[in-house]
Amino acid sequence: MAKLMSGMRNVQTLYFNSTTLEVLSLCCESMPVFNNLKVLGFYSGESPWQAVPVLLKNCPHLETLCITGLLHVVTETCGDVCDCIPREDKGRSITSCPVKRIEIEGFIGTMREITMISHFLEYFPCLEEILITVEGNCPRQLDVPEATDFRAQMLELYYKSFSCDVEIFVCESLSRKLTAQQNVTDNPSA
Repeated sequence: MAKLMSGMRNVQTLYFNSTTLEVLSLCCESMPVFNNLKVLGFYSGESPWQAVPVLLKNCPHLETLCITGLLHVVTETCGDVCDCIPREDKGRSITSCPVKRIEIEGFIGTMREITMISHFLEYFPCLEEILITVEGNCPRQLDVPEATDFRAQMLELYYKSFSCDVEIFVCESLSRKLTAQQNVTDNPSA
């Protein structure tokens, strides 16, 4: 594995699936520095984020971080990139990370995901843009009328981070549903 990782250290774009991310957690100490890496993407799936802090630390010129699925297995070895486990060193590995853009796919609207995005806004110092794509199957968390607070929460995150644009992309049917729910909330007599 070390030879493979060493051979990949000059790539500019790198994507990992959840299995590879889990395997990388076993060889964090031997992970090479990726000096040319500009785009790092991973699918978190059912894996812990133990390798993510080391990856971010070893990518000194990283500009874009692409994450498919913010929900992951929470373990004591999750790392300080996520906000899952309260700890003093939370966010330490991302405070020196040069990432300017984060792309999140598969967002389903849970409070845990919103907390993670808030964590990113707080700790990534160079962050200029977050693009969030809501799960295409129109997640059930957003079907609940109480979930109309979703947009308000996302706007609140935006206003807390004046230097960062937060864009949310939703499927057409969910957009219509949220608009209809908002109209009912804004104008109860309609």
